[in-house]
Amino acid sequence: MRELNPKLKSAKLVTLLAASYFLLTFAKNAFSESKPDSINWPTGFDFTSVVTDVLNAEKPNEHHDSLKEFCQLYYSKIANSRLEDTYGLALANLTLGLVSEDPFYIVIAKSLFTANSKLSKDPKEKRLSELALKYTESILSEKYIEGFGTKDTRKPIQYRKYGPPVKDFKKIIIGKSAIRVKMNAIIKTQVDRVTRDWLLSYNVTRSPWVFSIKDLVTWHEGTKIRELVDLTGARVFPVWGTKVKKFSEGWFAPDADGVFRFELSEDKVINYPTTIVIDDRTAIINDTHGISAIAWNSLDADLVVGCGDHTGKMDAAYYLADRGVNVYVPTDRFIGTLIGTHTKGMIIGSAPIKKTEDGAVIGNQPIVFNVNETIVVSNTNGHYPLQYYDTPYRYFKELERYIGKSMHIIPVDVVEYGKAGVVVDEARKLGAKLIGMRVKSKDEHDAVYSWLKEDRNNRVVLFHTAVYPDGYKLFYEFPQQTSFGDIHPEFE
Repeated sequence: MRELNPKLKSAKLVTLLAASYFLLTFAKNAFSESKPDSINWPTGFDFTSVVTDVLNAEKPNEHHDSLKEFCQLYYSKIANSRLEDTYGLALANLTLGLVSEDPFYIVIAKSLFTANSKLSKDPKEKRLSELALKYTESILSEKYIEGFGTKDTRKPIQYRKYGPPVKDFKKIIIGKSAIRVKMNAIIKTQVDRVTRDWLLSYNVTRSPWVFSIKDLVTWHEGTKIRELVDLTGARVFPVWGTKVKKFSEGWFAPDADGVFRFELSEDKVINYPTTIVIDDRTAIINDTHGISAIAWNSLDADLVVGCGDHTGKMDAAYYLADRGVNVYVPTDRFIGTLIGTHTKGMIIGSAPIKKTEDGAVIGNQPIVFNVNETIVVSNTNGHYPLQYYDTPYRYFKELERYIGKSMHIIPVDVVEYGKAGVVVDEARKLGAKLIGMRVKSKDEHDAVYSWLKEDRNNRVVLFHTAVYPDGYKLFYEFPQQTSFGDIHPEFE
């Protein structure tokens, strides 16, 4: 994008600041005159439980009012924000108003969306600002539009799978699969946990599309994007403003042709206060999360990076790869469902990123195991945040189904978050040399580290691990003994 002449840029900033100041003053006056005394969430939406559930899970041993802390932090972010980013500031006020159930901030958000609809030169930004303006009016009046039928259709993705190439094999090799990322590659990615994280109050006054390497989110998908940019100088484009529809089964995002195919994690729609509700069946997602929410605008990418912990996200990954786009899902709970698929592009799960002479490679870290050897894997029957520990069990059971042979898979139930070391304990007890684990915490890292150090024949397949520094470094500490959930196993 062409840089503005410094004088014009300064003039534009002054205009934006003046307009924002006027509108904020207008909002305060409008509030004092009309005094709306309540807000009205759209039916089926809930903007507080996700805050309390997730933030309390992050601090399980502390007694605190997470909702109050969240609102205080947002107030501080808004008070110290720059007023020139009217769309981002509007989203922050919208979030604070919905979570705190305070109409004052909804009135401010309404004024800021009004400003952005007048000032923006970008058609998409202008259109979404106008839709958000109508949404804030509905929040204050409780007059929501009902969806009266739709011409939209929902068409599921059908996988094409192939069986193992040989029948009488004794060994399985996983981890040879790789994505080569060239210099200056184009990467499309999600907004959530990359440019913004509304739940953890990061960059909340910034518009979703604003990408800055120095202000990138420093956890989860944000860390993976940073690695890739550092190694390749990749150009990164967050996909935002995704139109989603509710069908009887749930909420779905479209493909590039506007056909609704990819189911979304419901909480990423109904619990995200930055979602713009159009009617009871239609919404616009600003803080996009997962491959399912960004596939529609990613066919022009060299690589797509996003969350993969839902079957709909795997459907979207398959859709992109089938059309030649590489996909990296460092959170890969359902990666096993794609074993046996063959696509033009490559799909890689929770694998390491490594420097090469011409850029970077994701994956390419193989291990070999006997089809009959004992495999000790983590599993769980728990809900958030424990559910990710079932990823190894899911993967190896899918592998077993794919090869059509019984495997000696020993599941170990993880009942405490960050305490999957029980898998290592069971492997020692049984004398097993292969484990499958999700490694998040330092305790889990230390347990696996000591076990791998004991015997160079000990190996671990890491799942849902690449976004956690403690677990991720195992790939580099033991490159000959660690691998990832490869969907393209080889057989000997």
